[in-house]
Amino acid sequence: MPIRLSVRPASVVALLTFSLVVAPGTSSAQASPVSAISAQDLRRWERDLQADLIAEKFDSLDQIAGQLRTDKTRLAGGSWQLRLFYNALDAPEQTEQDSAEHIAHLEHWMAQRPNSITARVALATGLARWAWVARGHDYADTVTPEGGRLFHERMTEAQTILEGSQKMPAMCPQWFSTMMDVAVAQGWNREQMHKVMEDGIRFEPGYYYLYIQYANYLLPQWYGQDGETSKFVGATADTVGGNAGDMLYFQVASVLIRRGDEDFAVHEMDWQRLQRGYQALLSQYGSTGYLENKLAFMAWKFQDAAVAHQQFTLIGDNWEAGVWGDRNYFDRARDWAQSPTPALLPGQGQSPPAVIH
Repeated sequence: MPIRLSVRPASVVALLTFSLVVAPGTSSAQASPVSAISAQDLRRWERDLQADLIAEKFDSLDQIAGQLRTDKTRLAGGSWQLRLFYNALDAPEQTEQDSAEHIAHLEHWMAQRPNSITARVALATGLARWAWVARGHDYADTVTPEGGRLFHERMTEAQTILEGSQKMPAMCPQWFSTMMDVAVAQGWNREQMHKVMEDGIRFEPGYYYLYIQYANYLLPQWYGQDGETSKFVGATADTVGGNAGDMLYFQVASVLIRRGDEDFAVHEMDWQRLQRGYQALLSQYGSTGYLENKLAFMAWKFQDAAVAHQQFTLIGDNWEAGVWGDRNYFDRARDWAQSPTPALLPGQGQSPPAVIH
């Protein structure tokens, strides 16, 4: 049965929220090579991975994932190419039949190569995503009985696959990320969720997605309270320290500060530190259009007209749907930034932003 969140005394909550396993200055990213692959070649690489899965070229897929884990290869902007590998193998399907066939390929992979950690993580990831397809992403009172049953069944199967592989000789940082997805879906309590993150960071300190997932877990709409997420992000970045800490701060906070999440208190975040983190990312990994759009979006949220104007000038018409959602929203923000006298818009940003550590 899924374990539900239980209420903890304040002292225990504080301990679990801020006990971090990274040592000051620790960042495996410092030794990570940055791939020079172009965006076009990267899309072709993703399509090749998907074709290899359909053709059941499992040896090739295992070799690729193993090399990415060993090299810890990053893409321009700092993303892990290993993360993109799993995303490519879990491209959303359009029909139930397509999804069933996709899962069948992953099951064949695990059956033929039972010692492959990659196969197990890919299958668990696919099942977890498929569970949400059955349930839907609306409130619980909109979920049908059949949708709820399939959600529980598929998420439980994903958990079983992950638990059956957690002591394999070769491990993968994405294992911990997928297990955290399962934990949120099943309502695990804070000790359990924190332990998965802690074990994952101990295994691979540079896999920053785990921090993002725990920060999301601490949001009030999930299992946290007001202010917990911003305190966690600040404390984590302080523990890492230096440019690496600022970079981590940007990587986590820039995901939390996004369109459509009006419940997140932007003013709790440190805008100056976000900008330092952005510059640290550019220095180490280079820029991308997506990163440039993210900083423009955050400048808009913080109502920093100078930075917003700078970024929109840099971006031009190269807006990113993954940041803005639609062109009208992008145009609205750009028009504001390029106005001779930008006014603070009601309910949009804070000036000056307060900082909570």
